[in-house]
Amino acid sequence: MRILLRWAINTVAIMATAYLLPAVDVASWKSAIIAGLLLGVLNTFVRPVFRLFALPITILTLGLFVLVVNGFILEILDWLMDSLTISSFWWSIVAALIISIITSIINIILNTDKMKSTRRTNGRRAR
Repeated sequence: MRILLRWAINTVAIMATAYLLPAVDVASWKSAIIAGLLLGVLNTFVRPVFRLFALPITILTLGLFVLVVNGFILEILDWLMDSLTISSFWWSIVAALIISIITSIINIILNTDKMKSTRRTNGRRAR
């Protein structure tokens, strides 16, 4: 269930970003759904590797380099999909920032952090 929720949040964030930024174009909702799925896969498997390699420069920039890593993930997504177009790398960084803000707002509204902690405590036995 949690995976489907993340997928839906990614899809909404991608569509909202395409609406807000003139340099980001998504062909249709179907393309956004596929992009949301691929973004989830890239965030799960590729982004941690990039963040590990970028850790020294991320520390030096006080965490701001994470935006560059996220922009690079969006560039990979743009490369994988013909129906998603991002004009340049700089627009990818801006899009990554907007997607991060939108997903954070949606997570706060849906209170997904509370769902995680409730699920963890429900699995433990009381002593």
